[in-house]
Amino acid sequence: MTDRETAERVDDLFRIADRLRVPGHRHTVEAFLGELGELRIGLSRLHRDLTGADPARTFTAKRPSVAAFPAGAIAGTRAVVQHRSRPRARLAARA
Repeated sequence: MTDRETAERVDDLFRIADRLRVPGHRHTVEAFLGELGELRIGLSRLHRDLTGADPARTFTAKRPSVAAFPAGAIAGTRAVVQHRSRPRARLAARA
């Protein structure tokens, strides 16, 4: 692989990373995970082509627990749900 091909692949991966959007009311979790998976696949292929070996990974026997996720992610989801329910609460209070 030439330096130019490597640079083009890195540019493609940067474009994918720039497109990543955090899940919200306009961007679903499934779309985010798909884009993240696409980025991971591209990075692992680039690593394999540059080093000749697959990237080292640590595998666990069980699914990650809720404790594995940062507290801000769970609290952020709760905040989004509360924010979405505010207009409904105001309408209900008027009636």
